[in-house]
Amino acid sequence: MSIFNPIQHSVYWNAVVSSKPVRNMLNLSLKVCEACGRQIIDAALDDYVGSGVKCSKCSPYSHIIRFWIEFLRRSLAIEETKVKKILADNYARRGIKSIIRTFTYFGIRKPLSVYSPFLIVWDYTRRCNLKCKHCYANASSKSSHELNTNEAIEVVNQLADFGVVALAFSGGEPLVRKDFFKVAKHAIDSGLYVSLATNGTLINKQIARELKKIGLNYVEISVDGSIPEVHDEFRGINGAFERALKGLKNCIEEGLCASIAVTATKYNLKEVPAILKLAEEVGAKRFALFNFIPVGRGSELIEQDLSPEEREELLLFLLNKLLSGSKLTILATAPQLARVAIMSQKECSDIFMPMAHMQTTKVSSKAVALADFIGGCGAGRLYCSISPEGEVQPCVFLPIKVGNLREEKFSEVWLNSEVFNILRDRENLKGACGRCRYKYVCGGCRARAYAYRGDLLASDPGCILTKK
Repeated sequence: MSIFNPIQHSVYWNAVVSSKPVRNMLNLSLKVCEACGRQIIDAALDDYVGSGVKCSKCSPYSHIIRFWIEFLRRSLAIEETKVKKILADNYARRGIKSIIRTFTYFGIRKPLSVYSPFLIVWDYTRRCNLKCKHCYANASSKSSHELNTNEAIEVVNQLADFGVVALAFSGGEPLVRKDFFKVAKHAIDSGLYVSLATNGTLINKQIARELKKIGLNYVEISVDGSIPEVHDEFRGINGAFERALKGLKNCIEEGLCASIAVTATKYNLKEVPAILKLAEEVGAKRFALFNFIPVGRGSELIEQDLSPEEREELLLFLLNKLLSGSKLTILATAPQLARVAIMSQKECSDIFMPMAHMQTTKVSSKAVALADFIGGCGAGRLYCSISPEGEVQPCVFLPIKVGNLREEKFSEVWLNSEVFNILRDRENLKGACGRCRYKYVCGGCRARAYAYRGDLLASDPGCILTKK
């Protein structure tokens, strides 16, 4: 059996999508039809999935777009039912429109840098009711000069108008702000996919019902041990484990899509399999593994960081869980997971592949070429963060301020930031990451490079390949 070469397919797709007829069609698809009032792309997608009213004026374009959808679907060996399910989803459509604008604004780049971010993580407050040892935000019970409610609403308006797909409220602990529900509901009503990253300790049954009522899409609860002794020691408050677990169960009982998130360190490395099992047992939908980054209070725990060998073994464990058919969706912020997947499964017909900033999915070997475009670290190209004070950063773990939303529009910061533009070109990478054959599907964690070496573009010291 010949080994699949993703680079060959990347060149092929680059040529297809860069062609003038395709670029013209992409531009046209974003126009609003005078007859039906929909964007042509929406009318075409409605027609493809079999929903909505057919429009005679949009029909010729719908046939062309259907042809391209089918061409791509067959080329990537994706089932028609899966494609229709994706294209019927409004959040997926926001992502598709961002990609269309990407091709017309940036053209084709490898890796892909989107016109509108797929995800923004908003540290909504620095206040928190816990004292986590590894907190990147240095969260405490004190507040800072945070955006007020009106300013927060204006930020949401800017993100929605710019076509951002998803907004994750983080912190600190977002639920300590009294205006969280008002601002989160406004974001949901504005068409954004909205999630909440929380320690879970404040989610009683009433809070869980309110989260469900406003239409929250996803809640992620941090659990750093499978037993109270481990979790509570890490979180700095006795009883935190039981309250977090109760909060998780309250969310699940309300029908919310909930996950357990764990930050892996030497302290809790052996706990990870048990935490994953706990997620399965309580009925969580997802399991998220976070890289430890020595920033904020975490800089005092640098000796707890995993060795490259420990991280590699952990990523292989997650990959094997995926291959064994885990009912959980498994996510990881370590970009090396893409490289581990390719190296471990290169002769498989179906491959589990991290296809965006954290999302992992099963794809055909033909679709692995997409990883060259959207795989690896997404900081500054697929994703960025906003601080409680309105400062824009490449990542919550990468404390470089590139703009402030009290002074600038988000769209201007995203499109014009010099730091973001540097991160968008993997040819800028230095050292082992710059020389690595997997730099397009991985590229190393830019936050770890900066935390350890003081250089955005340096090699990630957490990868076994940096030692060779």
